[in-house]
Amino acid sequence: MLTLPRMKTETQKGQREIVQMRGINWGDQLQDGDLADSLNVSARRFPYLSTRKARGKITEYSGVTALTSWGKLVAVQGTNLLYDGAVVGTVTAGEKQFAAVNTRLVIWPDKVYLDTKELTVKPLAASAEATTAVFTANTVTLTGAGDLTDKFSAGDGLKITGCTVNEGNNKTFVVKAVTETVLTATTDEAFTAGTETGTITFAREVPDMDFICESENRLWGCSNEEQTIYASALGDPSNFNVFEGLSTDSYALAVGTDGDFTGCCKLSSSVLFWKENVLHKMLGSYPAEYQLYQYTVEGLRRGCHKSMQVINEVLFYVGLHGVYAYSGNAPSLISANFGEREISEAAGGNDGDSYYLSGVDQDGVWHLLVYETRSSLWVHEDNLECIDFARLGRELYFLDADGDVWQAATGDDDPDIQWLAQYTPFYETIEGRKTYSKLLLRLELPKGSYLVLSVRTDGGPWRQIGQVKGSSVDVTRVRVPITRCDKFELKMEGKGPCTVLSFLRELSVGSEV
Repeated sequence: MLTLPRMKTETQKGQREIVQMRGINWGDQLQDGDLADSLNVSARRFPYLSTRKARGKITEYSGVTALTSWGKLVAVQGTNLLYDGAVVGTVTAGEKQFAAVNTRLVIWPDKVYLDTKELTVKPLAASAEATTAVFTANTVTLTGAGDLTDKFSAGDGLKITGCTVNEGNNKTFVVKAVTETVLTATTDEAFTAGTETGTITFAREVPDMDFICESENRLWGCSNEEQTIYASALGDPSNFNVFEGLSTDSYALAVGTDGDFTGCCKLSSSVLFWKENVLHKMLGSYPAEYQLYQYTVEGLRRGCHKSMQVINEVLFYVGLHGVYAYSGNAPSLISANFGEREISEAAGGNDGDSYYLSGVDQDGVWHLLVYETRSSLWVHEDNLECIDFARLGRELYFLDADGDVWQAATGDDDPDIQWLAQYTPFYETIEGRKTYSKLLLRLELPKGSYLVLSVRTDGGPWRQIGQVKGSSVDVTRVRVPITRCDKFELKMEGKGPCTVLSFLRELSVGSEV
Protein backbone atom coordinates (compact mmCIF):
# COMPACT_ATOMS: atom_id res chain seq x y z
CA MET A 1 0.00 0.00 0.00
CA LEU A 2 1.33 3.37 -0.99
CA THR A 3 1.89 5.71 1.89
CA LEU A 4 1.21 9.32 1.04
CA PRO A 5 3.67 11.83 2.44
CA ARG A 6 2.35 14.20 5.13
CA MET A 7 2.28 17.72 3.81
CA LYS A 8 3.69 20.45 5.95
CA THR A 9 0.96 22.73 7.27
CA GLU A 10 1.48 26.26 6.23
CA THR A 11 -0.25 29.24 7.66
CA GLN A 12 -2.26 31.23 5.16
CA LYS A 13 -3.48 34.75 5.58
CA GLY A 14 -6.50 36.33 4.06
CA GLN A 15 -8.69 39.34 4.45
CA ARG A 16 -12.27 40.01 3.42
CA GLU A 17 -14.48 42.99 3.84
CA ILE A 18 -18.28 43.04 3.81
CA VAL A 19 -19.41 46.44 2.66
CA GLN A 20 -23.07 45.63 2.09
CA MET A 21 -25.91 43.72 3.66
CA ARG A 22 -27.83 41.12 1.69
CA GLY A 23 -31.14 41.03 3.51
CA ILE A 24 -33.08 38.25 5.19
CA ASN A 25 -32.38 34.65 4.14
CA TRP A 26 -34.30 31.75 5.70
CA GLY A 27 -33.16 29.32 3.01
CA ASP A 28 -30.10 27.12 2.54
CA GLN A 29 -28.19 28.97 -0.17
CA LEU A 30 -26.37 31.42 2.04
CA GLN A 31 -23.90 34.14 1.18
CA ASP A 32 -21.79 36.44 3.33
CA GLY A 33 -23.91 39.32 4.52
CA ASP A 34 -27.21 37.39 4.64
CA LEU A 35 -29.35 37.86 7.73
CA ALA A 36 -30.74 34.85 9.58
CA ASP A 37 -33.04 37.14 11.52
CA SER A 38 -33.73 40.83 11.80
CA LEU A 39 -35.98 43.27 13.60
CA ASN A 40 -36.70 46.88 12.66
CA VAL A 41 -33.88 47.17 10.13
CA SER A 42 -33.95 48.65 6.64
CA ALA A 43 -32.12 48.46 3.33
CA ARG A 44 -33.02 52.05 2.40
CA ARG A 45 -29.35 53.06 2.70
CA PHE A 46 -28.11 50.10 0.68
CA PRO A 47 -25.34 48.90 0.63
CA TYR A 48 -25.48 49.72 4.35
CA LEU A 49 -27.63 48.10 7.00
CA SER A 50 -29.58 50.64 9.03
CA THR A 51 -32.48 50.88 11.43
CA ARG A 52 -35.83 51.77 9.92
CA LYS A 53 -37.36 55.21 10.33
CA ALA A 54 -39.91 55.91 13.04
CA ARG A 55 -43.57 55.07 12.57
CA GLY A 56 -46.24 57.60 13.42
CA LYS A 57 -49.60 56.68 14.89
CA ILE A 58 -52.52 58.62 13.42
CA THR A 59 -54.39 59.35 16.62
CA GLU A 60 -57.61 60.47 14.92
CA TYR A 61 -58.36 56.88 13.94
CA SER A 62 -59.22 53.95 16.20
CA GLY A 63 -61.37 50.85 15.80
CA VAL A 64 -60.85 50.98 12.01
CA THR A 65 -61.66 47.88 9.92
CA ALA A 66 -60.77 49.07 6.41
CA LEU A 67 -58.40 51.69 4.97
CA THR A 68 -57.64 53.17 1.57
CA SER A 69 -56.89 56.55 0.02
CA TRP A 70 -58.34 58.74 -2.71
CA GLY A 71 -56.76 62.15 -2.36
CA LYS A 72 -57.23 61.76 1.41
CA LEU A 73 -57.31 58.81 3.77
CA VAL A 74 -60.59 56.88 3.65
CA ALA A 75 -61.46 54.61 6.59
CA VAL A 76 -64.30 52.46 7.84
CA GLN A 77 -64.83 52.95 11.58
CA GLY A 78 -67.70 50.83 12.82
CA THR A 79 -70.46 51.72 10.36
CA ASN A 80 -69.08 55.21 9.68
CA LEU A 81 -67.20 56.03 6.52
CA LEU A 82 -64.49 58.60 7.20
CA TYR A 83 -62.93 60.84 4.57
CA ASP A 84 -59.95 62.82 5.84
CA GLY A 85 -61.11 62.05 9.36
CA ALA A 86 -64.67 63.33 8.93
CA VAL A 87 -67.79 61.14 8.77
CA VAL A 88 -69.33 61.34 5.28
CA GLY A 89 -71.75 58.42 5.35
CA THR A 90 -72.51 54.96 6.63
CA VAL A 91 -71.57 51.50 5.39
CA THR A 92 -71.66 48.02 6.87
CA ALA A 93 -68.92 47.23 9.38
CA GLY A 94 -65.93 45.06 8.44
CA GLU A 95 -63.26 44.72 5.78
CA LYS A 96 -63.75 46.22 2.32
CA GLN A 97 -62.49 46.35 -1.23
CA PHE A 98 -62.16 49.73 -2.93
CA ALA A 99 -61.92 50.92 -6.53
CA ALA A 100 -62.00 54.49 -7.86
CA VAL A 101 -63.87 55.28 -11.09
CA ASN A 102 -63.99 58.95 -12.05
CA THR A 103 -64.93 60.79 -8.87
CA ARG A 104 -66.63 57.73 -7.38
CA LEU A 105 -64.85 55.55 -4.86
CA VAL A 106 -66.62 52.19 -4.98
CA ILE A 107 -66.94 50.36 -1.65
CA TRP A 108 -67.41 46.62 -1.86
CA PRO A 109 -69.25 44.37 -1.03
CA ASP A 110 -71.67 47.12 0.05
CA LYS A 111 -72.33 48.12 -3.57
CA VAL A 112 -72.13 51.79 -2.68
CA TYR A 113 -69.79 54.59 -3.68
CA LEU A 114 -68.40 57.73 -2.15
CA ASP A 115 -68.93 60.73 -4.39
CA THR A 116 -65.70 62.60 -3.66
CA LYS A 117 -67.09 65.87 -5.03
CA GLU A 118 -70.27 65.91 -2.96
CA LEU A 119 -68.78 63.82 -0.11
CA THR A 120 -71.88 61.67 0.08
CA VAL A 121 -72.37 57.90 -0.01
CA LYS A 122 -74.79 56.63 -2.65
CA PRO A 123 -75.94 53.17 -3.79
CA LEU A 124 -74.74 51.70 -7.05
CA ALA A 125 -77.92 49.70 -7.60
CA ALA A 126 -81.46 51.08 -7.61
CA SER A 127 -84.98 49.76 -8.10
CA ALA A 128 -88.57 50.95 -8.28
CA GLU A 129 -91.76 48.92 -7.84
CA ALA A 130 -94.87 50.10 -9.64
CA THR A 131 -98.47 49.04 -9.10
CA THR A 132 -99.35 49.98 -12.67
CA ALA A 133 -97.14 50.26 -15.75
CA VAL A 134 -98.50 51.61 -19.05
CA PHE A 135 -96.25 50.71 -22.00
CA THR A 136 -96.03 52.36 -25.40
CA ALA A 137 -93.52 51.43 -28.10
CA ASN A 138 -90.69 53.33 -26.37
CA THR A 139 -92.07 54.65 -23.06
CA VAL A 140 -93.44 53.29 -19.82
CA THR A 141 -95.46 55.32 -17.33
CA LEU A 142 -95.36 54.10 -13.74
CA THR A 143 -97.83 54.53 -10.91
CA GLY A 144 -96.89 53.99 -7.27
CA ALA A 145 -93.15 53.94 -7.87
CA GLY A 146 -92.29 57.35 -6.38
CA ASP A 147 -90.18 59.98 -8.11
CA LEU A 148 -88.18 58.12 -10.75
CA THR A 149 -85.62 60.93 -11.05
CA ASP A 150 -84.46 60.13 -7.52
CA LYS A 151 -83.49 56.61 -8.61
CA PHE A 152 -82.66 56.55 -12.30
CA SER A 153 -80.78 58.64 -14.85
CA ALA A 154 -80.38 58.77 -18.61
CA GLY A 155 -78.01 56.01 -19.71
CA ASP A 156 -79.11 53.51 -17.06
CA GLY A 157 -79.62 49.92 -18.11
CA LEU A 158 -82.78 48.70 -16.37
CA LYS A 159 -84.20 45.21 -16.03
CA ILE A 160 -87.99 44.80 -15.99
CA THR A 161 -89.67 41.90 -14.14
CA GLY A 162 -93.28 41.17 -13.15
CA CYS A 163 -95.04 41.68 -16.49
CA THR A 164 -97.78 39.07 -17.02
CA VAL A 165 -99.92 40.52 -19.81
CA ASN A 166 -97.00 40.99 -22.22
CA GLU A 167 -94.21 38.81 -20.82
CA GLY A 168 -91.94 39.98 -23.62
CA ASN A 169 -91.63 43.27 -21.76
CA ASN A 170 -89.66 41.45 -19.06
CA LYS A 171 -86.38 42.57 -20.58
CA THR A 172 -83.43 44.92 -20.21
CA PHE A 173 -83.52 48.37 -21.82
CA VAL A 174 -81.46 51.55 -21.72
CA VAL A 175 -83.02 54.78 -20.49
CA LYS A 176 -82.91 57.75 -22.86
CA ALA A 177 -84.83 60.15 -20.60
CA VAL A 178 -86.51 60.06 -17.22
CA THR A 179 -89.19 62.20 -15.56
CA GLU A 180 -90.99 61.73 -12.26
CA THR A 181 -93.27 59.02 -13.69
CA VAL A 182 -92.07 58.23 -17.24
CA LEU A 183 -89.10 56.27 -18.54
CA THR A 184 -88.18 56.65 -22.23
CA ALA A 185 -86.09 53.96 -23.97
CA THR A 186 -83.26 54.67 -26.40
CA THR A 187 -84.84 52.48 -29.11
CA ASP A 188 -88.13 53.24 -30.84
CA GLU A 189 -89.58 49.72 -30.62
CA ALA A 190 -88.44 48.76 -27.16
CA PHE A 191 -91.77 47.51 -25.73
CA THR A 192 -95.08 45.95 -26.61
CA ALA A 193 -97.83 48.45 -25.85
CA GLY A 194 -100.21 47.55 -23.04
CA THR A 195 -101.00 47.96 -19.35
CA GLU A 196 -99.63 45.87 -16.52
CA THR A 197 -100.92 45.76 -12.96
CA GLY A 198 -99.59 44.09 -9.87
CA THR A 199 -95.97 44.49 -8.86
CA ILE A 200 -93.73 45.46 -11.75
CA THR A 201 -90.08 46.02 -10.86
CA PHE A 202 -87.59 48.23 -12.69
CA ALA A 203 -84.03 47.64 -11.44
CA ARG A 204 -80.54 48.91 -12.17
CA GLU A 205 -78.74 45.76 -11.12
CA VAL A 206 -75.13 45.37 -10.06
CA PRO A 207 -73.81 41.79 -10.18
CA ASP A 208 -72.48 39.99 -7.11
CA MET A 209 -68.71 39.96 -7.59
CA ASP A 210 -66.04 38.45 -5.36
CA PHE A 211 -63.27 40.85 -6.41
CA ILE A 212 -63.22 44.27 -8.04
CA CYS A 213 -60.72 46.70 -9.57
CA GLU A 214 -60.66 49.76 -11.83
CA SER A 215 -59.19 49.91 -15.31
CA GLU A 216 -59.57 52.48 -18.09
CA ASN A 217 -62.41 54.26 -16.26
CA ARG A 218 -64.52 51.14 -15.75
CA LEU A 219 -65.29 49.01 -12.73
CA TRP A 220 -64.22 45.43 -13.37
CA GLY A 221 -64.99 42.37 -11.31
CA CYS A 222 -65.35 38.62 -11.30
CA SER A 223 -67.87 36.20 -9.79
CA ASN A 224 -67.02 32.72 -8.60
CA GLU A 225 -70.63 31.63 -8.50
CA GLU A 226 -71.20 32.62 -12.13
CA GLN A 227 -67.57 32.12 -13.26
CA THR A 228 -68.02 35.40 -15.11
CA ILE A 229 -65.96 38.52 -15.69
CA TYR A 230 -67.84 41.84 -15.69
CA ALA A 231 -67.09 45.42 -16.71
CA SER A 232 -69.30 48.43 -16.09
CA ALA A 233 -70.28 51.03 -18.66
CA LEU A 234 -67.54 53.55 -19.37
CA GLY A 235 -67.20 56.01 -16.52
CA ASP A 236 -70.24 54.60 -14.70
CA PRO A 237 -69.63 51.89 -12.06
CA SER A 238 -73.39 51.60 -11.42
CA ASN A 239 -74.33 50.22 -14.86
CA PHE A 240 -73.65 46.63 -15.94
CA ASN A 241 -76.64 46.11 -18.27
CA VAL A 242 -75.98 48.60 -21.04
CA PHE A 243 -75.64 46.68 -24.33
CA GLU A 244 -76.22 48.91 -27.35
CA GLY A 245 -73.23 48.01 -29.49
CA LEU A 246 -71.35 51.15 -28.46
CA SER A 247 -67.81 51.59 -27.22
CA THR A 248 -69.22 52.83 -23.91
CA ASP A 249 -71.23 49.64 -23.26
CA SER A 250 -70.85 47.37 -20.27
CA TYR A 251 -69.42 43.88 -20.75
CA ALA A 252 -69.72 40.32 -19.43
CA LEU A 253 -67.91 37.10 -20.33
CA ALA A 254 -68.11 33.62 -18.80
CA VAL A 255 -64.90 31.60 -18.40
CA GLY A 256 -64.44 27.85 -18.27
CA THR A 257 -61.26 27.29 -16.28
CA ASP A 258 -61.20 25.17 -13.15
CA GLY A 259 -61.15 26.70 -9.69
CA ASP A 260 -62.23 29.95 -8.10
CA PHE A 261 -61.02 33.43 -8.87
CA THR A 262 -58.60 34.66 -6.21
CA GLY A 263 -58.34 38.33 -7.22
CA CYS A 264 -58.19 40.88 -10.02
CA CYS A 265 -56.14 43.98 -10.72
CA LYS A 266 -55.06 46.43 -13.38
CA LEU A 267 -51.58 46.23 -14.90
CA SER A 268 -50.73 48.77 -17.59
CA SER A 269 -53.47 48.53 -20.25
CA SER A 270 -54.58 45.02 -19.25
CA VAL A 271 -56.88 43.66 -16.56
CA LEU A 272 -55.70 40.51 -14.79
CA PHE A 273 -58.09 37.94 -13.34
CA TRP A 274 -56.25 35.44 -11.19
CA LYS A 275 -56.83 31.92 -10.01
CA GLU A 276 -54.25 29.93 -8.05
CA ASN A 277 -52.89 28.25 -11.18
CA VAL A 278 -54.35 30.33 -14.02
CA LEU A 279 -54.14 33.91 -15.25
CA HIS A 280 -56.86 35.41 -17.44
CA LYS A 281 -55.59 38.57 -19.11
CA MET A 282 -58.09 40.95 -20.69
CA LEU A 283 -56.78 43.20 -23.45
CA GLY A 284 -58.55 45.82 -25.54
CA SER A 285 -59.99 49.32 -25.22
CA TYR A 286 -63.76 48.73 -25.59
CA PRO A 287 -66.18 45.77 -25.62
CA ALA A 288 -66.03 44.95 -29.32
CA GLU A 289 -62.24 44.86 -29.07
CA TYR A 290 -61.86 42.96 -25.81
CA GLN A 291 -59.89 39.72 -26.01
CA LEU A 292 -59.34 37.32 -23.10
CA TYR A 293 -56.10 35.32 -23.00
CA GLN A 294 -55.47 32.40 -20.68
CA TYR A 295 -52.09 31.40 -19.19
CA THR A 296 -51.12 28.50 -16.94
CA VAL A 297 -48.76 30.22 -14.52
CA GLU A 298 -48.15 30.48 -10.79
CA GLY A 299 -51.22 32.44 -9.81
CA LEU A 300 -52.47 34.38 -6.83
CA ARG A 301 -52.88 32.49 -3.58
CA ARG A 302 -56.38 32.31 -2.12
CA GLY A 303 -56.85 34.95 0.57
CA CYS A 304 -53.95 37.08 -0.73
CA HIS A 305 -55.80 39.45 -3.08
CA LYS A 306 -54.68 42.38 -0.93
CA SER A 307 -51.04 41.44 -1.54
CA MET A 308 -51.18 42.72 -5.14
CA GLN A 309 -49.20 45.94 -5.59
CA VAL A 310 -47.89 47.59 -8.76
CA ILE A 311 -44.56 49.44 -8.60
CA ASN A 312 -43.16 50.89 -11.84
CA GLU A 313 -45.41 48.63 -13.94
CA VAL A 314 -44.34 45.48 -12.08
CA LEU A 315 -47.00 43.57 -10.14
CA PHE A 316 -45.94 41.96 -6.85
CA TYR A 317 -48.18 39.30 -5.31
CA VAL A 318 -48.20 36.17 -3.13
CA GLY A 319 -48.61 32.82 -4.88
CA LEU A 320 -48.68 29.26 -3.64
CA HIS A 321 -44.89 28.97 -3.62
CA GLY A 322 -43.84 32.44 -2.54
CA VAL A 323 -43.83 36.06 -3.65
CA TYR A 324 -43.75 36.81 -7.36
CA ALA A 325 -43.01 39.75 -9.65
CA TYR A 326 -44.98 39.94 -12.89
CA SER A 327 -44.47 42.47 -15.67
CA GLY A 328 -46.27 40.77 -18.56
CA ASN A 329 -44.19 37.67 -19.18
CA ALA A 330 -43.80 34.68 -16.87
CA PRO A 331 -43.96 35.57 -13.14
CA SER A 332 -40.57 35.53 -11.38
CA LEU A 333 -40.13 34.21 -7.85
CA ILE A 334 -38.48 36.84 -5.66
CA SER A 335 -38.72 35.02 -2.33
CA ALA A 336 -36.49 31.99 -2.86
CA ASN A 337 -34.59 33.12 0.25
CA PHE A 338 -37.69 32.38 2.36
CA GLY A 339 -36.76 28.70 2.24
CA GLU A 340 -39.64 26.50 3.38
CA ARG A 341 -41.46 29.36 5.09
CA GLU A 342 -44.84 29.99 3.44
CA ILE A 343 -46.79 33.23 3.57
CA SER A 344 -50.59 33.38 3.41
CA GLU A 345 -53.47 35.75 4.27
CA ALA A 346 -51.20 38.51 3.01
CA ALA A 347 -51.81 42.23 2.54
CA GLY A 348 -49.41 44.52 0.70
CA GLY A 349 -48.64 48.17 0.19
CA ASN A 350 -46.03 50.34 -1.48
CA ASP A 351 -44.58 53.84 -1.29
CA GLY A 352 -43.56 53.86 -4.94
CA ASP A 353 -40.21 52.26 -4.17
CA SER A 354 -40.56 49.56 -1.50
CA TYR A 355 -43.05 46.67 -1.36
CA TYR A 356 -44.46 46.09 2.11
CA LEU A 357 -45.93 42.66 2.82
CA SER A 358 -47.72 41.45 5.95
CA GLY A 359 -48.64 37.76 6.15
CA VAL A 360 -48.78 34.73 8.40
CA ASP A 361 -46.53 31.68 8.06
CA GLN A 362 -47.44 28.02 8.49
CA ASP A 363 -46.61 28.22 12.20
CA GLY A 364 -49.15 31.00 12.77
CA VAL A 365 -46.50 33.73 13.13
CA TRP A 366 -47.14 37.08 11.45
CA HIS A 367 -44.35 38.89 9.61
CA LEU A 368 -44.07 42.41 8.22
CA LEU A 369 -41.52 42.19 5.43
CA VAL A 370 -40.20 44.87 3.10
CA TYR A 371 -38.79 44.24 -0.38
CA GLU A 372 -36.51 47.01 -1.59
CA THR A 373 -37.01 47.05 -5.35
CA ARG A 374 -33.79 48.93 -6.13
CA SER A 375 -31.54 46.43 -4.33
CA SER A 376 -33.82 43.35 -4.65
CA LEU A 377 -33.45 42.67 -0.91
CA TRP A 378 -35.92 41.59 1.77
CA VAL A 379 -35.79 42.83 5.35
CA HIS A 380 -37.93 41.72 8.27
CA GLU A 381 -39.29 44.67 10.21
CA ASP A 382 -41.35 42.92 12.89
CA ASN A 383 -44.28 40.56 13.51
CA LEU A 384 -47.06 43.06 12.88
CA GLU A 385 -50.34 41.95 11.32
CA CYS A 386 -51.57 44.53 8.83
CA ILE A 387 -55.10 44.53 7.40
CA ASP A 388 -54.82 47.29 4.77
CA PHE A 389 -52.30 49.72 3.32
CA ALA A 390 -52.95 53.14 1.78
CA ARG A 391 -50.60 55.50 -0.07
CA LEU A 392 -50.74 59.29 -0.30
CA GLY A 393 -47.94 60.60 -2.49
CA ARG A 394 -44.70 59.29 -1.04
CA GLU A 395 -46.28 58.43 2.29
CA LEU A 396 -47.49 54.93 3.13
CA TYR A 397 -50.02 54.18 5.85
CA PHE A 398 -51.18 50.87 7.25
CA LEU A 399 -54.02 49.54 9.39
CA ASP A 400 -53.01 47.04 12.06
CA ALA A 401 -55.09 44.21 13.54
CA ASP A 402 -55.96 46.38 16.56
CA GLY A 403 -57.75 48.91 14.35
CA ASP A 404 -55.05 51.59 14.59
CA VAL A 405 -53.68 53.52 11.61
CA TRP A 406 -49.95 54.25 11.28
CA GLN A 407 -47.66 56.13 8.97
CA ALA A 408 -45.11 53.51 7.95
CA ALA A 409 -42.11 55.86 7.98
CA THR A 410 -42.21 59.45 9.19
CA GLY A 411 -38.71 60.25 7.96
CA ASP A 412 -37.43 60.79 11.51
CA ASP A 413 -35.18 58.50 13.51
CA ASP A 414 -36.75 56.68 16.44
CA PRO A 415 -34.57 57.14 19.55
CA ASP A 416 -36.36 54.26 21.31
CA ILE A 417 -36.36 51.72 18.50
CA GLN A 418 -35.32 48.18 19.51
CA TRP A 419 -33.54 46.40 16.69
CA LEU A 420 -31.67 43.20 15.86
CA ALA A 421 -29.52 41.90 13.02
CA GLN A 422 -28.22 38.34 13.14
CA TYR A 423 -25.91 37.28 10.33
CA THR A 424 -25.95 33.79 8.89
CA PRO A 425 -22.80 31.72 9.68
CA PHE A 426 -19.52 32.88 8.17
CA TYR A 427 -17.46 30.11 6.60
CA GLU A 428 -14.10 30.45 4.93
CA THR A 429 -13.59 28.46 1.74
CA ILE A 430 -10.12 27.35 2.76
CA GLU A 431 -9.55 24.30 4.97
CA GLY A 432 -8.33 24.46 8.54
CA ARG A 433 -9.34 26.17 11.74
CA LYS A 434 -9.31 29.91 11.49
CA THR A 435 -7.91 32.42 13.87
CA TYR A 436 -9.45 35.86 13.40
CA SER A 437 -6.89 38.45 14.23
CA LYS A 438 -9.26 41.28 13.45
CA LEU A 439 -13.03 41.63 13.30
CA LEU A 440 -13.79 45.29 12.76
CA LEU A 441 -17.17 47.01 12.50
CA ARG A 442 -17.61 50.56 11.25
CA LEU A 443 -20.81 52.11 12.55
CA GLU A 444 -22.80 55.28 12.61
CA LEU A 445 -24.01 55.13 16.21
CA PRO A 446 -25.23 58.53 17.44
CA LYS A 447 -25.21 59.63 21.03
CA GLY A 448 -28.02 58.01 23.02
CA SER A 449 -27.93 54.77 21.00
CA TYR A 450 -26.21 51.59 22.10
CA LEU A 451 -25.25 48.27 20.54
CA VAL A 452 -24.76 44.83 22.14
CA LEU A 453 -22.61 42.30 20.25
CA SER A 454 -22.87 38.53 20.65
CA VAL A 455 -20.88 35.77 18.95
CA ARG A 456 -21.44 32.04 18.49
CA THR A 457 -18.63 29.80 17.23
CA ASP A 458 -18.96 26.34 15.67
CA GLY A 459 -22.60 26.00 16.69
CA GLY A 460 -21.97 26.59 20.40
CA PRO A 461 -23.91 28.87 22.76
CA TRP A 462 -24.21 32.58 22.16
CA ARG A 463 -21.65 34.62 24.05
CA GLN A 464 -22.11 38.31 24.71
CA ILE A 465 -18.82 40.04 24.05
CA GLY A 466 -19.60 43.63 24.86
CA GLN A 467 -21.64 46.78 24.48
CA VAL A 468 -20.94 49.89 22.47
CA LYS A 469 -22.44 53.25 23.36
CA GLY A 470 -23.04 55.92 20.77
CA SER A 471 -21.01 59.06 20.57
CA SER A 472 -20.87 62.34 18.75
CA VAL A 473 -18.15 60.95 16.47
CA ASP A 474 -19.43 60.42 12.93
CA VAL A 475 -18.06 56.86 12.59
CA THR A 476 -17.47 54.41 15.43
CA ARG A 477 -14.96 51.58 14.95
CA VAL A 478 -15.47 48.44 17.02
CA ARG A 479 -12.95 45.59 17.31
CA VAL A 480 -14.68 42.27 18.03
CA PRO A 481 -12.69 39.56 19.88
CA ILE A 482 -13.32 36.00 18.67
CA THR A 483 -11.87 32.57 19.43
CA ARG A 484 -10.28 30.12 17.00
CA CYS A 485 -13.05 28.39 15.04
CA ASP A 486 -14.19 26.96 11.75
CA LYS A 487 -17.28 29.16 11.50
CA PHE A 488 -18.85 31.93 13.52
CA GLU A 489 -22.10 33.88 13.77
CA LEU A 490 -22.52 37.49 14.79
CA LYS A 491 -25.60 39.05 16.34
CA MET A 492 -26.13 42.75 16.89
CA GLU A 493 -28.89 44.08 19.11
CA GLY A 494 -29.44 47.65 20.05
CA LYS A 495 -31.61 50.58 20.91
CA GLY A 496 -31.73 53.79 18.95
CA PRO A 497 -30.61 54.64 15.40
CA CYS A 498 -27.64 52.74 13.97
CA THR A 499 -26.06 52.15 10.56
CA VAL A 500 -23.56 49.38 9.85
CA LEU A 501 -21.20 50.78 7.23
CA SER A 502 -18.74 47.90 6.87
CA PHE A 503 -17.57 44.69 8.47
CA LEU A 504 -13.91 43.68 8.07
CA ARG A 505 -12.49 40.35 9.11
CA GLU A 506 -8.84 39.31 8.93
CA LEU A 507 -7.81 35.72 9.55
CA SER A 508 -5.05 33.19 9.51
CA VAL A 509 -5.54 29.46 8.85
CA GLY A 510 -3.79 26.63 10.65
CA SER A 511 -4.22 22.89 10.93
CA GLU A 512 -7.43 21.13 11.94
CA VAL A 513 -5.89 20.11 15.31
